Amino acid sequence: MPRVTLTPAAREALRDDEVVFFDWHVTGLCCADAGEFSVRPLPRSRLPRRARRLGEEDEDEKVYAHPTAWVHLAGLPVTIDCRPLWRWRRFTTDLPPDAGLRCCLGRPLYGPSHVGGNE
Repeated sequence: MPRVTLTPAAREALRDDEVVFFDWHVTGLCCADAGEFSVRPLPRSRLPRRARRLGEEDEDEKVYAHPTAWVHLAGLPVTIDCRPLWRWRRFTTDLPPDAGLRCCLGRPLYGPSHVGGNE
């Protein structure tokens, strides 16, 4: 199971009926696996039917992912934070900015000396 951590700021930014959703955006014309991640709050009632839960049981079922994103995130440690930008909430992760491209090319997201941040 993926190891997902929500920072205190991210937990506070989520409303009672919301979850964090890792979406997958197809960027390649030749295959559906070429794409990128995005992270956003989403009302639980608007979750896609095929969304898969990320994280451990004690995470209160607050993080979900598109099936293709879930495959790439399986087993990776991911920290989700929220940085308010005026009246908007901007959810971010500690994944490298080119995480989707790395996944598509079979390159590791983190190096062997990864401790919790970028390479």
